[in-house]
Amino acid sequence: MSVVVISSMCFSLVFLMPMMSQPLSLGLCIMALSSFSCILLGVLVSSWYGYILFLIYVGGLLVMFAYVSALAPNNFFSGAKVLFTSFITFILISGILVAITVPASSLLAWQHATPAIKVLSSFGGVIVSPSSISLMILMGTVLLINLLAVVKVCYYQQGPLRSHHELK
Repeated sequence: MSVVVISSMCFSLVFLMPMMSQPLSLGLCIMALSSFSCILLGVLVSSWYGYILFLIYVGGLLVMFAYVSALAPNNFFSGAKVLFTSFITFILISGILVAITVPASSLLAWQHATPAIKVLSSFGGVIVSPSSISLMILMGTVLLINLLAVVKVCYYQQGPLRSHHELK
C-alpha cells in the first residue's frame, strides 16, 4: 500500500509542477518529487539506485536553483492556500482511485520475480530491463516536466539580470 501512496504523490507532484510560478516553490516541488521518486525506485528496484539517483537530483537541483534564483524576478507567494488545498485533495483522490482500481496482487508482483531478474538486479541490469521500462519513462517524463517548469518560471524580460539597453 505504501507503493500506491508514494506513486500517487509522484503523479500529483508531476501535475502540480506546471502551476508553480516562483523559483522557491518550484524548487521545493522538484525536491519533493525527486525524493518520492527515489523512494519509489528504492522500494521497487534497489535502495542503492535510489540513493545514487537522489544525490544526482539534489546536485542538479542545487545548480538549477542557483541559476534560477539569479535570473528570476523576486515575486511574493500568492494563492498558496488554494494551491495547497487543491494539492492535498488531488493526492487523496488519486490515492483512493489507485487503491480501488489496482488489485493488490499486481502491486506485489515484483516480489515474485524470476531468478534471472534477481541475478540482473545484483548486477544493475534491472534498470534497463523490459520489465522496468515504465519506471524509465516516468523518470524521463519527470525530467521533461522539470525542464518545462523551469523555462516557464524564468522570464528573462523581468529578471534581475535583464539588459536595460534593449533595442527597439
